[in-house]
Amino acid sequence: MKTFFILGRNPELSKAEISEFLRARDRNYKEILFENNLLIIDTDNREFDIQEFGGVMWLGNITFEGSSEEFEKYVDQNEIVPADKFSYSVIGNQEEEILKEKFKKEKKRASVKHGRHQIQFQDGTKDKLAKADFLIIYHEHNKTIYFGTATQNYSNIEVKNRDMNKPVRRESLAISPRLSKILINLSGAKPKDLLLDPFCGIGGILQEALLKNMNVYGIDKDKQATEDAKTNLNWIKDKYDVKNTYKIENNNSTHASDMQFAAIATETPLGKLLTRKPNKNQSKQMVVDFEAYIIPILRRLKLVKKRSARIAITFPVIQDIHTDVNKIAQKTSLKVKIGPIFESRPDQFISRDIIVFE
Repeated sequence: MKTFFILGRNPELSKAEISEFLRARDRNYKEILFENNLLIIDTDNREFDIQEFGGVMWLGNITFEGSSEEFEKYVDQNEIVPADKFSYSVIGNQEEEILKEKFKKEKKRASVKHGRHQIQFQDGTKDKLAKADFLIIYHEHNKTIYFGTATQNYSNIEVKNRDMNKPVRRESLAISPRLSKILINLSGAKPKDLLLDPFCGIGGILQEALLKNMNVYGIDKDKQATEDAKTNLNWIKDKYDVKNTYKIENNNSTHASDMQFAAIATETPLGKLLTRKPNKNQSKQMVVDFEAYIIPILRRLKLVKKRSARIAITFPVIQDIHTDVNKIAQKTSLKVKIGPIFESRPDQFISRDIIVFE
């Protein structure tokens, strides 16, 4: 079954998330195409739930694959949209004229939307994404037409409500539910696994893992943060009737318990909060200090995880100064499996690289 994904503002990161999600569940797949924010893969017939992901905006099945001539016959012989009055948007590199003619012939009141919404990618480019009743993929690749209609779109309403209404919020140091899901999926964690967050803060990653039917273990040296994490996770368990378990430890992660964790996902302390832009020398020193700080922690994490378990982790990028991932891998005897993948937003002093170690 061929499935298409419309990826978010960091397509490389979203693609890696999907790949690791499939790998962890022993689902073989073949990449058909990856262009801009469109990914098409061929995998088994098991359905996806878009809410499992943090970096996917829409998904659906490819219902047609073939030549332009074959596509014309397909459009003529099949109902494309099962409605009489609707709006639609087309994503891909093909013009929608054939669809307009189809709907006109069927006397359907169909209006095409080119939209006011846009995805702004990290390189500054933008892609128009309309708000419409139906999202259609119509794309040509290597002289083959791929066509399908989205069956799921990511609903941020419940996720946002959950994040905004939890008992304890820490706005300045919070990790978003979106990035939390991405890190969990990159770690290869799956339901029933025991996942560790060695910098758990108030439990952002842990709550998303609990909701994904995982057992979780959090560590943080900030005592108040660990108390707040317990409050938030108790709230999550009660509100969503979560049966999985959690444990929170107030400790330094260099003393992490040897639980042989199945996966590790974490947002490291990316540096002190900055009120103004640091100069070059200050940025370099902050990165050097971070490297000295994280190496002994990663050495310990290597010992307390299962041999094949992965560590999905963020490293700070201050201005344009990146953490030396290769040096850290060498000094910790960890292997870089993915990344670094740069993740940033405009006007940030501190961005992040996302890396997966094994």
